[in-house]
Amino acid sequence: MPKFLTDQQVVQYHRDGFVSPIRVMSEEEAIALRSEIEAFEALQGKPIHGTQKTKAFLRFQWAYDLVVRSEILDAVEDVLGPDILCYQHGIWFKEPESGSYVSWHQDATYYGMDPWELLSAWVALTVVDDISDCIPVIPGSHKGGSYPVEYTERSDANLLASGQNTLYEFDEADAISLHLRPGEMSLHHVCLVHSSKPNHGSDRRMGLSAGYVPPDVKQTTELKATAMLVRGKDEHGFYLPNELPPVSHDDPATIERQEESVELYRAKSIECGNQTAWRLG
Repeated sequence: MPKFLTDQQVVQYHRDGFVSPIRVMSEEEAIALRSEIEAFEALQGKPIHGTQKTKAFLRFQWAYDLVVRSEILDAVEDVLGPDILCYQHGIWFKEPESGSYVSWHQDATYYGMDPWELLSAWVALTVVDDISDCIPVIPGSHKGGSYPVEYTERSDANLLASGQNTLYEFDEADAISLHLRPGEMSLHHVCLVHSSKPNHGSDRRMGLSAGYVPPDVKQTTELKATAMLVRGKDEHGFYLPNELPPVSHDDPATIERQEESVELYRAKSIECGNQTAWRLG
C-alpha cells in the first residue's frame, strides 16, 4: 500500500520511468523558499555558483530540509522502499534568455552503481512550462539501463559539464514535457533519457533536484563517494559516512565537509568518464 503516491502512479513510474506532477508543498511555501534562496544570493552578491550547486543539502539548511521533507521521502519510499540515502542534490536555475540548456542525457551516466534502482526528485520553485522550459522525457527509455554517450554538446551554455549526448535512438515527437507549478515535483528513474532547453520566459526558472538510492545499491567504481541516510537504516555500508546536516552556510566545518564530499563526487564522476567535471568550478 503506497504511503503517498497512488497505485496508478507507482505503476506508471515503473512502466514509463517517471511520474509527474506530485504536489509536495504549497505554492506559498515554494515562493517563500525561493525568497530565502534569493536573499542569500543577494547577501553574497552573486547567484549560487560553483561547489555551492552540488550536494547543496550539505551546505544549506533549506536544502537539507527539502531532501528530508516527509512528502518527498514518502513518495520516494513508494518506489524505492523504506531505506533511503540521498546521494546528490543539485541546483538548476536558468536565467531568462541566458541560453542555458541541458543536452539529452541520463543521470546514471556518471553514477557508477549497480543495480540501477535510483531516482531523481525534481522540485519546482517557479512555474516550469514550455516557455520557461520544463523537462522533456522519453517514456520507457529507462528500461535499457545506462547507454553509451558521445560528447557533441560541449558548450558553455550546456549545464552538463561533460556535454554528454546519450546514444539512444528516439523520436523527439514522443517526448513528454513535465509541466510543474511551484511546490510540485517530478520523479524520474536515473536511466530515463531527458533534457531541457533554454528559458525563454521573463522570470528565472528555479528547480532543485535530489538523487535518492537504496543502501543495497553498490558503487561499482574503485573510488567510493559519500551519501547521507535520510530514512530507515543502512546495513550495507557501501557509501562513505562523511555527510552530516549543515550547521550553517558559513560554518567552516560545514563548508569543509561539503567540499570534501563534492570533490569525491566529482572524482568518481571522472572515473566514470566525465573528463570535464572540473568545469563545475
